Amino acid sequence: MKFLTLIFTAFLTASSAFAAPKTVVVNPTSLRTHYLNRNVGLAIALNDVQQAKVQVIQARANLLPSVNLGGVISSGAGFMLNSVSMLLPFLMPSNWMDLKESSHLLNAQGTSYYLAQLNGYASAYAIYQTIIGDMQLRSALFKQYQNFKAIEEQLRLPAESGIIPKEDYLQAQAQAQMALVQVSQIDELLKKEKASVRQMLGLELDQEIVFEPSRVTSSAAESQTPVALLEKIHESSPETQQIKSLITAAQYNKWSKGFSFLNGASLNSNRTGGSFSSIAGSGSVNLGFGYFPALELSNLHIEQMRLRKKELRLDQANLIETTLGSLEEAQKQLQAAIIAENNLRKVYDAEFMRYQNGITDILHVLQAGNSLTNSIVAKVKAETAVDTLRVSLHRMMISDQFAKIENCKIERQTGGGIKGKLGRIFKPEKYKVSLDQVCGN
Repeated sequence: MKFLTLIFTAFLTASSAFAAPKTVVVNPTSLRTHYLNRNVGLAIALNDVQQAKVQVIQARANLLPSVNLGGVISSGAGFMLNSVSMLLPFLMPSNWMDLKESSHLLNAQGTSYYLAQLNGYASAYAIYQTIIGDMQLRSALFKQYQNFKAIEEQLRLPAESGIIPKEDYLQAQAQAQMALVQVSQIDELLKKEKASVRQMLGLELDQEIVFEPSRVTSSAAESQTPVALLEKIHESSPETQQIKSLITAAQYNKWSKGFSFLNGASLNSNRTGGSFSSIAGSGSVNLGFGYFPALELSNLHIEQMRLRKKELRLDQANLIETTLGSLEEAQKQLQAAIIAENNLRKVYDAEFMRYQNGITDILHVLQAGNSLTNSIVAKVKAETAVDTLRVSLHRMMISDQFAKIENCKIERQTGGGIKGKLGRIFKPEKYKVSLDQVCGN
C-alpha cells in the first residue's frame, strides 16, 4: 500500500509539472515561441509539407523495378510459373524528371511553411504591439477620468450649497461619465484582442494572459532608400526562392512531358520446356495526339511562373515604398504629438488653477482636458504605428525576432553520379530526413 501511495504521489507530481501554466506572460520572445509551437494554422501548413514529402517518396518508388509473374493453372500440375517479366522504370527519363519535379515542389512547399511562420508571426507581433498601445491608451484615459471625477467631487458640495451654478457641476459630471465611456470602450477592445491572442496561441480559457510592455527596435532598413532596399531583399526573399523552385519544377515537368512517349522498358523470360529461356529486353513508344498540346501547356505554365516572379518584385516595391513612407510620417506625428501633449498638459494645469482662483469657468477647464486627452490619443496611435511598421520592416529583412525562425530547408541529393542516384533509389533509408529535422524550431 505504501508503495502504491508513493507511485500515485509521484504521478500527481509529474502531472502537475507538465500541466499548462495558469499564467502566460506574452512578450515578443514568448509570443514567437508559443505561436510557432501551438498555432493550428501552422500545424496544417506542416501537414502540407508532409504530403509533399510523401509525393517525393512516391516518385522515388516509381523508379524501383517490379516483377510480374505469369502462371497457368492446369488440372494435372496445379499452378505453374510460366513467365517472368521485370519492369525497369528507372530507365525511363520521364520518371527521373517526375522525381526532380516532386523534389522541387517539396522545396517550394517547405518554403511555403516557412512563409506561413514568418507572416503569421508578423501578424501576431503587430497585434501584440497594438494591444500594448491600447493598454497605454487605457491607462491615459483612466487617468483623465480620475481627474474629471475629482473635479466633479470638488463641485458637488458648492453646487448643492448654491455657491456655484448647478450647471457647472452637471457639466463636470457629464464629462467624467463620457471619460468613463471611453475607458469602457478600450476595455471592450482589449477583451476582444485578448481572445484573438488566446485563439492564435492555442491557449485554454483558464489560462490568464499577461502582456509585457515593449517597443520594437529600429530596423536597418530605415536608413536605406526604397531602391536599395528592394535590390537587397528581392532575390534573397523566401517568396522569390519559392517561385524559383516552382519554375524549376515546371521545367522538369516540361522535360517529363517531352520524354513521355517512352513509357515502358522491361526484361522478359518465358518458360520453354522445363526451364526459362534466355532473357530479352523490350520497350514501348506511344506518340499520341495529346503529346504536343501537353508540351505547349508546360511552356505556358513556366511562363506564368516567370510572370509571377515579376509581379512579386512589383508587390515588394509597393510594400517597401509605402512602409518606409508611412514610417517617416508616423515618426513626424509622434514627435508633434509629444510636444502637443507636454504643452496641453501645462495649459490644462493652468486652466484648472485659474478656475480654483475664480478667474475662469469650468467650461474652459473641461475643454483643456479634452484637448489634452486628444493629444494623448494621437501620441499613442503614432507610437503604435511606428512599432507595427517596424515589425513589417523586420519581416522584410528577416531581422529581429524573425531571424530566430528557422527556414524549412529540405536539401536535395544531387551529386554522386549515377551510382549515387541509384543508391538513393535502392537505399532510401540512408538519405531520409524527418520533418522535425528540417522544419523544427
